Amino acid sequence: MSEKKQKNRLVHYDSAACYLKVDGKVLMLKYYKKWGKVYTPPGGKFEEGETPLDCVVREFLEETGLTLINPRLQGISCWKDSYEGIIYIFVATSYEGELTESEEGKLEWIDEKDLKDINQFSQNQKFVSYLFQPEIFEGKFLLDENCQVIDYMIRTI
Repeated sequence: MSEKKQKNRLVHYDSAACYLKVDGKVLMLKYYKKWGKVYTPPGGKFEEGETPLDCVVREFLEETGLTLINPRLQGISCWKDSYEGIIYIFVATSYEGELTESEEGKLEWIDEKDLKDINQFSQNQKFVSYLFQPEIFEGKFLLDENCQVIDYMIRTI
């Protein structure tokens, strides 16, 4: 009788974020304290029962005061350090509402061409060129204990 191999089921830490681009500028959040004052697109972790779209719309509203109009999935970023997670990356080009500062950090409009040069998570830095493209991307990132990329692979799908 052959033994059946035990499968390891993973618990992922899932989140969603959105790059909102208007008039060639992208809205970014610069953390006040945590993560070394890096820039990141607004977003956050899933709450119970949420889809990736539910999560990104809620988190974006909480962090910016803006309601995204027709955000579209642009990429899936899978990461692993001592934990594992998936970040669903959305892009949008329109919104409703008035910009409101959050407790998380300062909101800044960054020229799209400057995104590759700002201080951000190294994982995000690697996929900047895949944003606002017709193809969806998938990334797989191995990170060290400081969230720095050790190894990665990105492909379009």
